[in-house]
Amino acid sequence: MRRVITMAPSFVVVGLGVNATQALGVSQVVRSFAWPVPMAALVWFTCRKAVTGAYRNRALMIVAAAASALAVLALNAVLLLQTFGVEVPGLSA
Repeated sequence: MRRVITMAPSFVVVGLGVNATQALGVSQVVRSFAWPVPMAALVWFTCRKAVTGAYRNRALMIVAAAASALAVLALNAVLLLQTFGVEVPGLSA
């Protein structure tokens, strides 16, 4: 039953005649905007000794994880700006 539920949106997209490649690209863009939320939560919870105890992340891992989350946010901001025609300094179209 779970497979049927997860495959249903794909069947709907194909059934509507939408270009599957374009739909896949759009879905990945939408997913990229959702990523920072769980990334931030994971960084927050894995930094807390009260939650993870002895398995708490060390400083280097915390910095790397936070930098990754910020990089995704920054790239999403650039994508949004370029989508709405705002010229981003340092990037040529």
